[in-house]
Amino acid sequence: RVIADEQIKALVVRIDSPGGAVQTSELIRRDIARVKEAGKPVVVSMGAVAASGGYWIAADADAIWAEPNTITGSIGIFGMVSTVQDSLAKIGVYTDGVGTAVNSGGWRSDRELTADSKAIFQATLEKGYKDFLSLVANGREMSLDDVDAVAQGRVWSGAVAKGHGLVDELGGLNDAINHAARLASLGDSWKAKALQPARSPLEEL
Repeated sequence: RVIADEQIKALVVRIDSPGGAVQTSELIRRDIARVKEAGKPVVVSMGAVAASGGYWIAADADAIWAEPNTITGSIGIFGMVSTVQDSLAKIGVYTDGVGTAVNSGGWRSDRELTADSKAIFQATLEKGYKDFLSLVANGREMSLDDVDAVAQGRVWSGAVAKGHGLVDELGGLNDAINHAARLASLGDSWKAKALQPARSPLEEL
């Protein structure tokens, strides 16, 4: 909608999220990048929390605004694989079998992860972390070492994050909107429009 509507000259993305799945965050970030590629400035306004996946989304914006007490950062990645072999053993249930390949059964929830499965899982997490560092380094025009120094999953207040280069300015949503208007060179002849997903009839009711 933003790209297609010629009357929309800039986009302000309000983020209030502690994060979530990498894939979902990346889909949103890619759409933000598409808006920028269309020549429309994108400004992020951080709410109470914009961390982890929330920061992943924000990293490519032309400018990031946060409140002084916004919780942001958490540039890191983690994952878990649950296995229940010990719980099953308590009720007398065990798993056995013969595999036809090295990793056959390596990810079964009723067995302990194999050494190979653990190594693959760890390598996947490490790659995800490096991808996150690269994304922030490119978006914020920082070196990988500088990003890593303030990353490693740590969280910061908006005021401290600004000192680390993760946030550009301190202020609220209206400040971010005014900044977007300046980036788009709109002068005084503009108005803000809230874009929301279409509601279902039930939601309308």
